[in-house]
Amino acid sequence: MSPGRLFVTGGTGYIGGVLVELAVADGYKVHALSRNEEGDAKLRALGAEPVRGDLTSLDVLREESKEADGVVNLATAYVFGQGKYEDALPIDNAAVDAMCDGLVGTNKPLITTSGTLSAQADPNGNETNEESPPEPSPLNVRIQAENHARAQAKERGIRIMVVRMAPFTYGRGGSGIARFMGMAKGMGGIPTVNGGGNRTTAVHVDDAVRLLLLALEKGEAGDLFNAASQTEVTMGALLNAINSAAGVPTSDITYDEAFAKFGENIAWFLKAENRASGAKAQKKLGWQPKGTPLLQDIESGSYATKK
Repeated sequence: MSPGRLFVTGGTGYIGGVLVELAVADGYKVHALSRNEEGDAKLRALGAEPVRGDLTSLDVLREESKEADGVVNLATAYVFGQGKYEDALPIDNAAVDAMCDGLVGTNKPLITTSGTLSAQADPNGNETNEESPPEPSPLNVRIQAENHARAQAKERGIRIMVVRMAPFTYGRGGSGIARFMGMAKGMGGIPTVNGGGNRTTAVHVDDAVRLLLLALEKGEAGDLFNAASQTEVTMGALLNAINSAAGVPTSDITYDEAFAKFGENIAWFLKAENRASGAKAQKKLGWQPKGTPLLQDIESGSYATKK
């Protein structure tokens, strides 16, 4: 789509704020969901028009989607590390259904998001792609939301796409990296699990947002893209950089110890092997990630001022 009216959920969040900023700079007229006056102020400062509501405001979602030329759904009812995603799934699916209601018969794009952890790690340590088997862990409930969203392409003719975000979408001194730095300071270091040799996937937030904007323009119904640019960083190297930035040492614990200390979700996250290729987005959309590499950004970039 050419720049027109864009409706965004999650626009007051980390990725959403960057999306609003860059979309406005590209000429989009952005309307974004906001739950309170604080969110309204943030969105207006970025050049967007706030729309009061949340993912349960189904009539609002329908109407805003109907009026928009494109929709990007970045919101989820799930809060990382709190509760189970199963509890958020019905809310997330109903919200997507409502957005689809407003888009039926239009061919206007709807992008929703998932995570690259939805794919099972390659048994030989190679990169995975969008066609790789799903992660079989019972914790991988989010793929149900992904499948539900993509099914709307066939069932309702919606030009819906899913972008899988890297577990470490970083940059501008924010995101999970900043939260981990705060945790490291507070608890004397975040430990690696079983040696920390497992590799993870990362992407700079500006690059991830550029992929979203390209998908709005060029993506097709049912498309799935990995927002991923780095797959060689080990959790050991990453957590050592985070702990060093926080001025604390790095220790190592077993998975059972991590489970007892952090709970199942975070323990699994810390030990997961995830190497998701972004080649499909580069080839089909012309995506060219350019952001500062993850470890460099922690050691001497946007996170260095937070030490």
